[in-house]
Amino acid sequence: MSEQAPDQHLPQLVEPRKLATAQASFERSIALDQLVRLQELALRVLSAKVSLHFDRDEQNRPELRGLIQAQLELECQRCLEPMLFDIERSVQLAIVWDEAQAKALPKGLDPWVVGEGEADLVDIIEEEILLDIPVVARHEHDCLNPDFLSIGEGGDEAGETKANPFSVLADLKGKH
Repeated sequence: MSEQAPDQHLPQLVEPRKLATAQASFERSIALDQLVRLQELALRVLSAKVSLHFDRDEQNRPELRGLIQAQLELECQRCLEPMLFDIERSVQLAIVWDEAQAKALPKGLDPWVVGEGEADLVDIIEEEILLDIPVVARHEHDCLNPDFLSIGEGGDEAGETKANPFSVLADLKGKH
């Protein structure tokens, strides 16, 4: 079962175990209005697409593997101007029933806790995209004019000496 329709969007709700049994694949874009948390964080979400494959691993555990690609417009925290940010993230998730199964997974294998029935595929993809967004977004190049970084007047250069603000404390210490 292969879903190869680039003009259609990724389904939001799926039954992951059935898809793993059927070895289903999806190569689709994600409807941008479904990425609510991402839209709140970014200035704009320009694109999001996935290439996903449901299958079973060597231990017969259902899993989701694939590639997530997205392009966002974030605000540079240095210059406060918009900047493009590309995400390309490989994903490999073990599909588990509950937290107990998730804790029993080997290290290095991330869980997707789905419970019974349908699970939100778009939500887990959005979560993976959010993990790739930097805490502080900044351009890779020096985006600030160095002239804007100087602070105040150059009083010390003119031979002036500033009074030490802690000299009052030194005077008080001497009185005891």
